[in-house]
Amino acid sequence: MSARNLPIGSAQAVNAEWASRISAVQPAGSAGDVYCGRSIVEASSATRAAAGNLCVVSAGLGLVCIEETIPSYNLTVTKGGPDYIVEKFSAGETSADWWRLMSNRRSLSELSDRFDGLILVALPSPYLRMIAHELTELRESSLERVRILSGSDNGVLPARLSAQVIPYDGRLDGPQSPIRGTKSDFASRALRHFVEAILPDAPRAEAASHAKKLESVMATWDRHEVRPGTRMSDTEIKTIARDNWARVGGSSTKLLRLLRDELNIACEQKRFARLAAEVRDERASQ
Repeated sequence: MSARNLPIGSAQAVNAEWASRISAVQPAGSAGDVYCGRSIVEASSATRAAAGNLCVVSAGLGLVCIEETIPSYNLTVTKGGPDYIVEKFSAGETSADWWRLMSNRRSLSELSDRFDGLILVALPSPYLRMIAHELTELRESSLERVRILSGSDNGVLPARLSAQVIPYDGRLDGPQSPIRGTKSDFASRALRHFVEAILPDAPRAEAASHAKKLESVMATWDRHEVRPGTRMSDTEIKTIARDNWARVGGSSTKLLRLLRDELNIACEQKRFARLAAEVRDERASQ
């Protein structure tokens, strides 16, 4: 149940093999239990505050409602790790092509028809790119209810979506922000801030009004000062990974965050994924 173990082929062939594997395994629990980390915690808090419904854009399963039971798996559309699914495609296909195959299960349009409130889309840029085409296909009355909270380069979005962007930026991580964090949980933190600080004063406002309100809130905030990280050799980084393995429960994502955010050590994501895999293999053979 890891993308790294899939054969190389067309997106359709890879998806068919993945679907076969998904159907053959038992659920590990509800999506709320299987997905963990600060991103899901912040999104869940925002959902409760808004009295809303939470769904997860899953690269492995499609659009998943939080109460659904799902299997445990490793598959992503974020570059750098061993389970980056796009590297399995032989014909130059993209994550958007993969999503078209996955989204046959449940569509954003279907969800927009079920609920009549705002549709808050809080995703990092790789996942936003994956579903952008489906957002653009929403009918106008549904698209007007969309608010996109990403903080990423919005140049990745089609022009039809630009008016729906709520422009969170690096000030959310600055010293005046009440909800600082890491890049990996930026979108979920933006979601929570939007629900708690922007939406209550104007729950029925248009996207432009929400964006203007956000800018007034962040006008006096400073951006996060990025410090250059210390460079280390592979051997030194693997030693740190071994020393902190138990602390993070063997999570390579948490280890990378520890390196970058706590220890201020520079390490490119793909390089670190390789080193963490080597340490994991070492431990498995002991």
